[in-house]
Amino acid sequence: MAFGAAAAWGAAPGPQAVDAAIRVSVDGQADVVRLPDRVAAAPAAPVTYRLRASLAPPLRDLALYLPGLVAHARIAVNGHVVDDRLADAAQPLPRSVRRLRVIPLPSEFVQTGHNDIEIVAAGPGTVSVSAVWVGDEEALRQMHERRLLGVVIGPAFVATVMACLALCVLLLWVRHGRDPLYGYFGVGALGWALHTGWTLLPAPLLTGAHYSIWWHVLYSGFVAMLVVFCLRFAQRRWPRFDRTLWLAVLAAPPLLYAADAFGVLFDAAAYWRLALIAAVAVAVWAVVADAWRRRNADSVLLASTGAVSLAFAARDWLTARAFTDNNPVYLTPYSGALFIVLVAWILIDRYVRTARELEQVNAHLEQRVAAKSAELRVALDDMRAARDRALAADEAKSRFLAAASHDLRQPIQALDLYLGTLRGEALAVPQRLLVQRMGAALAALGAMLDALLDISRMDAGLVRPQPRPVDLFELLHRLADEFAAPAAAKGLRLAVHAGVARATPYARTDAALLERVVRNLLDNALKYTERGGVLLSWRLRSGGAPHWLVEVRDTGCGIARAEQARVFDEFYQVANVQRDRQRGLGLGLSIVRRLCAILGAPLQLRSVTGRGTCLSLRVPATDEPPVAASAAADDDLPAGLVVAVVEDDAQVRDALGALLAQWACVVLGAAHAGGVLAQWRALGRPPVSAIVADYRLVDGDTGDQAIAVLRAEFGTATPAVLLTGDTAPPQLAALHASGFDWWSKPVAAPTLRTWLGVVVRRRAGEIGVGAPAGAVASTVTAGVAP
Repeated sequence: MAFGAAAAWGAAPGPQAVDAAIRVSVDGQADVVRLPDRVAAAPAAPVTYRLRASLAPPLRDLALYLPGLVAHARIAVNGHVVDDRLADAAQPLPRSVRRLRVIPLPSEFVQTGHNDIEIVAAGPGTVSVSAVWVGDEEALRQMHERRLLGVVIGPAFVATVMACLALCVLLLWVRHGRDPLYGYFGVGALGWALHTGWTLLPAPLLTGAHYSIWWHVLYSGFVAMLVVFCLRFAQRRWPRFDRTLWLAVLAAPPLLYAADAFGVLFDAAAYWRLALIAAVAVAVWAVVADAWRRRNADSVLLASTGAVSLAFAARDWLTARAFTDNNPVYLTPYSGALFIVLVAWILIDRYVRTARELEQVNAHLEQRVAAKSAELRVALDDMRAARDRALAADEAKSRFLAAASHDLRQPIQALDLYLGTLRGEALAVPQRLLVQRMGAALAALGAMLDALLDISRMDAGLVRPQPRPVDLFELLHRLADEFAAPAAAKGLRLAVHAGVARATPYARTDAALLERVVRNLLDNALKYTERGGVLLSWRLRSGGAPHWLVEVRDTGCGIARAEQARVFDEFYQVANVQRDRQRGLGLGLSIVRRLCAILGAPLQLRSVTGRGTCLSLRVPATDEPPVAASAAADDDLPAGLVVAVVEDDAQVRDALGALLAQWACVVLGAAHAGGVLAQWRALGRPPVSAIVADYRLVDGDTGDQAIAVLRAEFGTATPAVLLTGDTAPPQLAALHASGFDWWSKPVAAPTLRTWLGVVVRRRAGEIGVGAPAGAVASTVTAGVAP
């Protein structure tokens, strides 16, 4: 028995659809059905469909095309099997691309006129067979490709793009989580893309009723998310509607499982989808009303997208219910493309608006920056002018201080020389005591001026260290013995702690500069300690390069943390607001800081208010022993030494002349070199033993120029020394560059007498002529330039 749609004899062999068939069940019952047909079946109970197609010549390049074969089937034409997959009847039903079948027909299997087609279908659950197309293979493959594009490839492409867009939106939401709209759309769109992808998988993730139930659960989830997105976009907040929607999503699994238990899952799932479409209709109504109210591009696009999506969903629901095609092209997945356009527009529009706002902000910011730059330029000009005024004032101050220092040192020098002369006289005890007190006061004044001079020397770069091996134990013990008496006078205890050193018992440093540093630290500690005592310690440390850690600790008033950086500034003293002269000028630690920098000895300060202070420095250690110092020269002077004195200050010149005369010297004294030469010639040009010249002379002359003039007459080897009252760094640098020994005023009488003795013996050969002048001067006084 055969039944089918017959084509007219002799008609062109174009593709023809065969949609009438006889369905024969496993029990032999035959029914006439219209394809597509859907029937419950089991793998062991196949269903047979018999069709008839009429073909006309030419009978070559023919094929069968089934756009929806949802079954495992064996297909035969005129009794010849052309495709057999019935052996897979126990496997899940074909999905996606496997439902579309194009089967070539060998020309020997077909005949002119009626051709019988038999399809034996089986599978787990419900099987379905679509209408069969017969005709030219190329034409049928084109139909197959169009259906494949609409059913599988198109939805897959839209789902992929939507998934990428959803992930981008979710990333925006995570990075900028203040707008929940991004979150609702991102989650909903990603669920939509996953749902479409799940539908198009060639192999199902779940089988039986589980697949349909959880397919509808995922469908419910992404629809709910997009509905909420639309409502929030339309600025609608309906708490009851929202709760009902989320409760429906949560209730979907148990309700659908219950429907399956009662055998009505198919109808329950269809009406469930219809309820969700109704929820979409509510959301579309909300966005349409919002679009009408706002009339902007975003709301109009969303309203249009929602309306089209609602229409596509309704159409697909009706198509599924009508069952006119068992593998139709559903339009709902394509409505996702509209959401892609919508969100792309929203993002681009917001980006453009943000860019414009940023441009406006940048323009405003540039205007503000330009205004602030103009203000800054004005402020900088004011600062430069203030700086120039400050520099000019500082230069004026420096010139004033230099001039004041020079003018002050001249009478002090004269006083000191007169006192030196008085000390050489036979005085009664009261007068000698008075001279001693005057000398002490003058020495204190000289010490203050010398402190100022020390800073000027260091700032001018004239103090250069000469590191040599030093017996640190001898040096520091000598200083401790020196300060023991002042400490006892204040009722303080001066303790000494010397570390044991076997490998490197010596230090390598400039002994004179180090002694000055420790002397200032001990003096400063005793000044500011009223009870307790002072500790002088030195210990060898081997961390890194071996070095001595020299510390001076006291139990004085301590230094507050806010003042610890300022105590190294010039003229700053802690707890000496009244400027007690007995506590000095506040230059000790300033000189210590400069000397430590010159020595390369890091200085550290630790102090606690009310408990005391610790100042420490590191001195490199060495195992090289120091060179033994030569014995000091006798300062007895032979009578009759001729000494030239060039000094423009009459008081200083007279005082110096009186002192030298007391030492039985012949003095050639004048305000300039010419006056000295005139006296020298008047005396018959006697040999001159030494020249003492002031650096700053009348009419802009300098002492080094006067010495050069005198040496041209006296002999180039005539010893000479410069005296100066200047403290300005430029003048001190010029003195250092002159190459002569020089002292700063006031110069003590013993210093001058010792120097004369040394230079006279040097000329007489008692001191090697190869000894440098600086070495001779340094044996006399620390005031000589290095």
